[in-house]
Amino acid sequence: MTNKKITEFTELTAPASTDVLPIIDASDTSNKKISYANLLSKAPDGSTSAPAFSFNSDPNTGISGGSDTLTFSTGGTGRMSISSAGLVNIPGDLTVGGTTTTINTSNLDVEDKNITIGKVSTPTDTTADGGGLTLKGSTDKTFNWIDATDSWTSSEHLSVSGQKEVRYLDADSSHYVGFKSAATVSSNVVWTLPSADSSVSGYVLSSNASGVLSWVAPGQNADPDFTGTLTLTDDGNIRGFASTQATYTGSVKTFTVTVATKTAAHRYNGSGSSNGYVIDSKEAPFLTLTPGRTYKFDQSHSSNAGHPLRFYLEANKTTAYTTNVTVNGTAGQSGAYVQIVIADNTPMVIHYQCSSHSLMGNAIQTNSATATGTLLSSLSVSGNMDVTGTFTVSDNILMTGTGAIDVASGTTAQRPGSPSAGMFRFNSQTSEFEGYDGSAWGEIGGSAATGTADLLDIASSSGTGGGSATFNGSAYRFKLVTKGTSTAVTPANAEILRVSINGVMQQPNDGSGQGDMTDGYVVSGTDIIFDSAPPSGSTYFIINMGTQVAVGNATTSTIADESSDTTCFPLFTTAATGDLGLKSGSNLTFNSSTGLLTATTFSGSGASLTNLPSSALTGALPAIDGSALTGVSSQKADGCVTENSLTISNNYTMTTNKSGISAGDIIVASGVTVTIPSGSRYVIV
Repeated sequence: MTNKKITEFTELTAPASTDVLPIIDASDTSNKKISYANLLSKAPDGSTSAPAFSFNSDPNTGISGGSDTLTFSTGGTGRMSISSAGLVNIPGDLTVGGTTTTINTSNLDVEDKNITIGKVSTPTDTTADGGGLTLKGSTDKTFNWIDATDSWTSSEHLSVSGQKEVRYLDADSSHYVGFKSAATVSSNVVWTLPSADSSVSGYVLSSNASGVLSWVAPGQNADPDFTGTLTLTDDGNIRGFASTQATYTGSVKTFTVTVATKTAAHRYNGSGSSNGYVIDSKEAPFLTLTPGRTYKFDQSHSSNAGHPLRFYLEANKTTAYTTNVTVNGTAGQSGAYVQIVIADNTPMVIHYQCSSHSLMGNAIQTNSATATGTLLSSLSVSGNMDVTGTFTVSDNILMTGTGAIDVASGTTAQRPGSPSAGMFRFNSQTSEFEGYDGSAWGEIGGSAATGTADLLDIASSSGTGGGSATFNGSAYRFKLVTKGTSTAVTPANAEILRVSINGVMQQPNDGSGQGDMTDGYVVSGTDIIFDSAPPSGSTYFIINMGTQVAVGNATTSTIADESSDTTCFPLFTTAATGDLGLKSGSNLTFNSSTGLLTATTFSGSGASLTNLPSSALTGALPAIDGSALTGVSSQKADGCVTENSLTISNNYTMTTNKSGISAGDIIVASGVTVTIPSGSRYVIV
């Protein structure tokens, strides 16, 4: 800058660092100068609230420095700082505009645990399409959302370390199906799934030992090749899913059947026929067949002549089994075979035998879920045995343990619908063991009660109407306990108790509350409930009779002579089961002195009504067809006068070869027809 007088200075804009600013010391006659660079370097540090340099006349907004840190402030608050090491700190939010943001850093640390991408003003699955992560390498490594497939798609393999699982959650995410690796894998294994699902239901995935999976029938190897030495031992069995399965590739397994003289290898050698079946070159093998498969027994060989193979539930052929069995041709001739389809409901054990001779074959295990016929001659069970359905034992059951038999239990209504003599159960309603004698159920002892009368006491009940252990004039509900104890007692019903209050026996009622009775008491669980509160200080006794008394048919009865009772009401019961009440009514009475049974109405055919005296037929009889009436006199008025109506009001056809007569005039009503068959006569006098 050129030398200027003080009076010549004007506003200086954009000074260079080398420009100088003259300084006049009023106490000194000399002039001094300072460069702008030195002036700035000597500026005070300032503070956030009072920056060294301020803008727009705002003393709180500007730039301050100190401790090798430059701070930018607005409104007296530091918004950004730069340290001497180049660390930039922005304590507030940072908004970056533009289309590309590049961060050249080795490490990126984000304190927030959730990162949102694809955040636009109106997000949709379409705007999210293709979003995700891209890792730059020789080729891009991507993990992206693809809207068209509704899935996350990775361009690379996914590896889960440390035997962690890949989990697939259910609908509410409460449970999952997971897959994880074995603890130790000697080499990498990759399973390659088949390109499509099996076209046959029930097929399974089979490996070729090289990681390639394919669909095969259960028990069938898709590639039955073996390495090394394979030794098969002939145990006399043919199994439908093991040794023969490798050759079983079709829908039907065919066994070749021949007949030969028995040897020691035959199960029934020395018994029955001297001949026996040979199946696929094995003498009477034990067969194991698989449900869902069809097995054909080819009997076309001539040795089968006279020996037709059939199936039975027993070796001695007591019961033939023909379900799902097809017979074709005659044994010993071309095309002859017997075919059986094994199903889940096929008996677990059946037998193949000759229908004309005994004990030529052996047994068949079907691997089904149904056990029918005689399976075992003896059974030893060391633990518990659970049987669903009916388990029949033709001999004795011997129990040597110290436990118990848990028999069937249920209410009276749950008894078997079609019981048989000898059935035994526990009645949970009456707390009694009971048995069926062929005609009725009855108690057989051993009830939960002792069978003897027990004296009971009362205790406080928490139910409505309770709250007192004594009769206080307001409580009407009490807990029943064994006399002298606090042990609660649960009577089977109210009738099992004998209750006296102040010397008055109380009436037992059905139900479980006050609303079920007008007097007496009911029983609800361990509680006795009176229809009204017993008076305060009342004396009482309560006896538990122990067992319920069932009223049935008496085998011996004494009948009094009631012939003088002119009116009796017969008693009936309903056809329902369980506890039944007697039924009676005034519409049906019996006069024991006269033997007359009187009913207000009668319905039925009357076919069995015979020998009715004419004196008992009183009143007007309804219109009837008299063609079947026999022994009816046609005379009235001492046998001199016979009367008839003058109008025929109903269609009538005379009996063939019979004659009829009426006294006229006779009028046939409109629409009425009288038919006189050939050989019959109708005379009007």
